[in-house]
Amino acid sequence: MRKNRLTLIIVIVLALLAGYLLMNRSSTTLNAGMRDFAVKDTASITKIFMADKADNSILLTRENDGSWTLNHRYKAHPENINTFLLTLANVTVREPVARAAHNNVLSLLAAKSVKVEVYQNTHRIKLGKYRFFPVEKCTKTYYVGEATMDNNGTYALLDGAKAPVIIYMPGLRGYVATRYSIFENDWREHTVFNKKLPEIDHILVEYPDQPENSYKVINREDTRLELVRLADNKVLTAYDTLKLMAFVNSFRNIKYEALFNDMEAERRDSITSPTPMHKITLYAKDGTTQNVKTYPRMLPIPEIDPFDGETITFDRDRMYALINDDKDFVIIQYFVFDKILRPLSYFTTNRKPE
Repeated sequence: MRKNRLTLIIVIVLALLAGYLLMNRSSTTLNAGMRDFAVKDTASITKIFMADKADNSILLTRENDGSWTLNHRYKAHPENINTFLLTLANVTVREPVARAAHNNVLSLLAAKSVKVEVYQNTHRIKLGKYRFFPVEKCTKTYYVGEATMDNNGTYALLDGAKAPVIIYMPGLRGYVATRYSIFENDWREHTVFNKKLPEIDHILVEYPDQPENSYKVINREDTRLELVRLADNKVLTAYDTLKLMAFVNSFRNIKYEALFNDMEAERRDSITSPTPMHKITLYAKDGTTQNVKTYPRMLPIPEIDPFDGETITFDRDRMYALINDDKDFVIIQYFVFDKILRPLSYFTTNRKPE
């Protein structure tokens, strides 16, 4: 009996010791503070600041209407913002960095990482369900490094933590490091025109090499459209009203494909120095203007048209363009822009001459 009691005591002691060791091991390798990366309440996020060691930085700010701005200068791309908020909400720790690699990973993070600061609307005092004294403050700070060797994780370090970890996003094949971009081009919205008829005063479409096809469309109190031939400033009456209305309505959602502001200045100048193919300027009722100038895009290697055997030297799917008062150089698709690049003859063909 005494022997059984002694055995039971030894078993209990060993179990308690094992539990202690497990708890102690957990706290020293991956405690709660080390894995606290996610921001679950993304609706309360007001701004996100990210910067790298080379002084590149971006600031994403949520506006009162729910949209986001980039560096207080541009509209942020909605899809990219939504993807990033999803990442912030779900990023978690896959495993701690092995002890053998600890110092090496810390050195890598110190030399090359992105600092992430998340700001949220919160309260100074929280008593159960009651909240007092609302305030905006930085609630999360951590450093994101490069991908792991298997490309399925990313090295990271919470601000104040002593040990780095490997983070990942469940369900994502690949690593999250690329989502923490500190380059403006990755966050800018691609909109060139986004105006509805009631917002438009008039639209100017110019064909520099074909002045007879240049024209102006004027919005007359949102009830009718007026078509003016620029060659002689004559108001036309014989035109297809449905085509003209479709043309104006097409300015609701016109986007460029990619931003090419980092192209070499010499090459960019060689492309934009000739006379543009088209010039479109939209004058809004609020006094703002939006404009675009288009230029042909030469193919790197000429192609042969399979139908007529003609040699093709220029891209038939894409062209270059200057937008935002020539500040931004972009590539655009004919498929998207054809609907607003209509020549005057498109509206007047088969109509009685003026």
